[in-house]
Amino acid sequence: MFYLSVLLLTLAASSQAMTSDNINLESAGVASTAHPLATQAADEIYRLGGNSVDAAIAASLVLSVVEPTMSGLGGRAIAIVRSKGGDFYGYDGMTEIPKSFVKTNNMTDFGYSTVATPGLIAMLGAMHQKHGKLPFEVLVRPAIKHAESGFHVLPGEAARQKSAVQEIKQNRGMTESFLKGESATLKAAQILKQPVLAKTLNRIALGGTDAFYTGEIARLISEDMESNGGHVTLQDLADYRVLPGRYISIPYRNHVVHTLAAPGGGGLVVKALMLLGLYDLSSLEDRRWAPLVSQALGLSIESIAGNYYEKDLVELVDKTWAIKQAKRIYLPAPAKVTDISKATVKQKDLTDWVGAIGAHTSHLVAADCSGLTVSMTQTIGPIFGAKVATPELGFAYAATMGGYLRTGPQNSGERPRTAVAPVIVTKDDKVVLALGAAGGIKIPSAIVQVISRYIDQEKTLSDALSAPRVHPSATIDRNNKRVVRLRAFDAEMSSPGWTNGDLSYWRSAGFEVAEVDSAASFGRVHVIADDQDHLLGEADPDWEGTASIKQMCSYN
Repeated sequence: MFYLSVLLLTLAASSQAMTSDNINLESAGVASTAHPLATQAADEIYRLGGNSVDAAIAASLVLSVVEPTMSGLGGRAIAIVRSKGGDFYGYDGMTEIPKSFVKTNNMTDFGYSTVATPGLIAMLGAMHQKHGKLPFEVLVRPAIKHAESGFHVLPGEAARQKSAVQEIKQNRGMTESFLKGESATLKAAQILKQPVLAKTLNRIALGGTDAFYTGEIARLISEDMESNGGHVTLQDLADYRVLPGRYISIPYRNHVVHTLAAPGGGGLVVKALMLLGLYDLSSLEDRRWAPLVSQALGLSIESIAGNYYEKDLVELVDKTWAIKQAKRIYLPAPAKVTDISKATVKQKDLTDWVGAIGAHTSHLVAADCSGLTVSMTQTIGPIFGAKVATPELGFAYAATMGGYLRTGPQNSGERPRTAVAPVIVTKDDKVVLALGAAGGIKIPSAIVQVISRYIDQEKTLSDALSAPRVHPSATIDRNNKRVVRLRAFDAEMSSPGWTNGDLSYWRSAGFEVAEVDSAASFGRVHVIADDQDHLLGEADPDWEGTASIKQMCSYN
């Protein structure tokens, strides 16, 4: 009940903002984000006359304040935007490896040496320049307010900060921003104020992206890096550019799926869907659907080893690959229902939002009645990223070199690929879904399963999100290559999750199944659907996020 009380406290503060009343229908919209205060910020921007890009920018910056373990100004981001005219735009704001960096065999998992040039602020600026309606300064104000006045820390964020307390204590910037006293992090419901971060945000509000990449912020970043063995220089910051996201799309059933290839993880999504598209899933029972989906995802993940950069986008979406790989998929025979118990293993306590400590990254979606739609993922990597912060700036930097991204080549000037995959799904040139997820390599996995649940199984948006998931078993070998075992997968045993009967069926069919009973362990999805002229937002029940109340649109 304690966790529930903390969340309700935060929701109460945002309840006024989460209503459609008094919103100009020309800019009416909804958002789904990982934190109630970020959703509140988006709704505030809609009421001020802003569009969904404005709302997404405001929500992104608030997430950087209220979920500093997950994302922030020192991190990376990628977004796909569909204009009201139906055009698609990709934005690559991923961290870029500095010019002076040389990969070695003894890279650490965190610290200044893992920091690359941040891309989030540049990407937000580029999105605003192309699509924004309100002044950029207005969009920064909600984040400044929460940094200055403080906010109640939610249980999940408190748990994540506590898990990194030993690393935080090793860096002065982190200690000053996130430790209470000399050795403890804040507990759930305590108020976190970040005056240093508020000052940084004020500089960005007044000076825009230039303040970050060529102004005082840039100077402070470069000096801190030089003093502590980091690689990012003033020149790296000044040279950073937002790149066009590498747009790809594929037909799926009578829909079209739009996403972004490397360095984004959209290629994993489309490859899995190309495999699933070869099967009729509409009448396939869940316990056969699950191993099929897991194998499709496994084959998709396996493909990274031979196609890390995804240089040829035509080849990436060629069905020839799917047709060939489908021969490796084993679809078990239908089960005799009478032979298998239906008893459930466990139902998750819906007040347990702490989730898996290793979970990271944040996703948000925003859409308005004009058709302008944003799907955006931002991250600093593992909890608190590189676990260092410049004392005068107040934000943690993303970990890029070494650590969990060491499976890639990591050459100077490159942007290492990750699993983040913002997606928009259309039908008859109209947006049907806008979604994405957080959760590392399980991001594409969660997205694919929600899409299939919604389109193939025709579940409601809420049911598609809450249905139990699977994920293929994969390990990292001695050569830092990801190895997938097609006949092995993890099964979500909370949600409510899979049943004893499901486990028995899979194991009798020759699958090795690991039972995972931890909230937020199978990706956290945020989604908006356009359902009969209603914009409907949903947030994964495995997380502390929220969505706006649905908005009715009067289309011409």
